[in-house]
Amino acid sequence: MVAIKRLQRSTIFVLCLVLAVALSRCGGANQTVLPLTILPASLPNGTLATLYRQTIQVGGGVAPFNWSLIGELPHNLQLVPDSGNSATISGTPDTAVQGVAFSIKVTDSANQSATQAFTVSILGEPDTLSFSPTTGLSFSPQLVGTASATQAETVNNNGALTVAINSTGLTGINAADFGQTNNCGSSLAAGASCGLIVTFRPNQMGMRSASIKIVDSTLGSPHSVSLSGVGLTSGTNATLSTSILTFGNQAVGTASPAQSLMLSNYGTTTLTIMSIAASADFGETDTCSGSSLASGASCTINVTFKPSAPGSASGTLSITDDALSTPQIVLLSGTGVTSMCIPQGGSCFGPGPNHCCPAPRGHHSYCSNPTGVGTCIES
Repeated sequence: MVAIKRLQRSTIFVLCLVLAVALSRCGGANQTVLPLTILPASLPNGTLATLYRQTIQVGGGVAPFNWSLIGELPHNLQLVPDSGNSATISGTPDTAVQGVAFSIKVTDSANQSATQAFTVSILGEPDTLSFSPTTGLSFSPQLVGTASATQAETVNNNGALTVAINSTGLTGINAADFGQTNNCGSSLAAGASCGLIVTFRPNQMGMRSASIKIVDSTLGSPHSVSLSGVGLTSGTNATLSTSILTFGNQAVGTASPAQSLMLSNYGTTTLTIMSIAASADFGETDTCSGSSLASGASCTINVTFKPSAPGSASGTLSITDDALSTPQIVLLSGTGVTSMCIPQGGSCFGPGPNHCCPAPRGHHSYCSNPTGVGTCIES
């Protein structure tokens, strides 16, 4: 009986082993198939009259594959599948075009499918567009809220092929201060020209700037035409570029590097400047004093700090003129330090002796920049 039971157990074990092998082989036909993927995710732009050739590959799935195009390729390009897992978009494009959108769909023998969207532009010859004047358009000072006379910018197509023009529009922080119309349309024929007509109508006084952006089919796209002008207010005006100048630590008896500010006349009449003066411990030089400043013009004032004693110092720069806001005041401040000791955080100059104040015992003070202007720090 024991022998029979052992024989039965052995028989059952062998049968289970055979069944397991059979099931594993049967399951092999139902193994998980990797999902389809299409690469790359994007394609480069092409160049007009230049051979274009890009390979697209499929990953995963079960061969053979069926390739199909959804939409249209740029003119004169074709999708050509091979016998494996790739296809090629190739041809020599003969029409410049912006942003052609299409998709490629791949279906495998297991009835899986994947679709990838692409956008391709066919760009024309490089640098075929030129602009006149080449420096952009600069408008004379203009009273706020009034429109200037028009100025023209000419766009020339110097190439042998038509250039497609996608868009023409104003851009920049003061775009609303300018207006433009044009006759360029959606394309510019070889050897042809078109015109941009621009006006300036400032909404605020001061310097105003913007640009005209042209998106086209050349390799230089987008092109930009700079625009600038000055908005004026009625009567005299005196406008400063800043009202505060702050100097760092400066050795007593020595002069700091100069800091500059601009005085501008954004009025419609000439500004007469009577005097410019800085208070004690500060000095100034300028191109403004005792002169007149024309409408829309500016001049420069340079201020230095030369402390006469250690400690904080404050003062003013005062400009006297015939504007209603006279005098214009700039607040000045700085800190004088002894020539042998600059406190932690103060400005220092790396080369030569170390003028930083001694650090607490066990620490070392030094200038953060060994070759130029730095800050006194400790370690």
